[in-house]
Amino acid sequence: MTDESSMNMVNSIVWNNMSQNSQFSQVDISYSDIQGGWDGEGNIDIDPLFTDAGNGNHTLQPDSPCIDAGTADLDGDGIEDITDYVGLAPDMGAFEYGSTASVNDPNELPQKFALHQNYPNPFNPVTTLRYDLLEDALVNITIYDMMGRQISKLVNSQQNAGYKSIQWNATNNAGQQVPAGLYLYTIEAGEFRQIRKMVLLK
Repeated sequence: MTDESSMNMVNSIVWNNMSQNSQFSQVDISYSDIQGGWDGEGNIDIDPLFTDAGNGNHTLQPDSPCIDAGTADLDGDGIEDITDYVGLAPDMGAFEYGSTASVNDPNELPQKFALHQNYPNPFNPVTTLRYDLLEDALVNITIYDMMGRQISKLVNSQQNAGYKSIQWNATNNAGQQVPAGLYLYTIEAGEFRQIRKMVLLK
């Protein structure tokens, strides 16, 4: 990567999953809960109160300081870029408190198509991508580097409506580990298209 200044991290939680914050030296962080603290608009340094992190449940408890602490305006232009949130503002972290998307009830279908922020983010070496399918669709999920080159085709199949997730282990289509940096992941499902960013640390 040559343009590291374009790396931004918003609405994220980094807690008990990294050895030193110096790995963020080229990342602009805002509206995030960073253990040890980090300068940036809206950042906090408070235990996020995960439900049961030791067993992989990173949903938020009702009194979590991360609830309604994020921002819907990701690029600072005054227009909300995130619309699928509950409460006054998006939550920090991967799971929106009070959203059926975080419950993943198999008997309840999503109200709309959505591609959620990966978790953890930043990550090393595995992260989970969650997405919601309003109806049955041919689904393509692809990862690109910042030069627009395809890195990995994660999903290319017909899928039923529902709450879905898939993991990426930071490898390319040839099974080789990819370098640290900023990556884009996209979803195409019928007429629905969405793109998000994620940060791989090494």
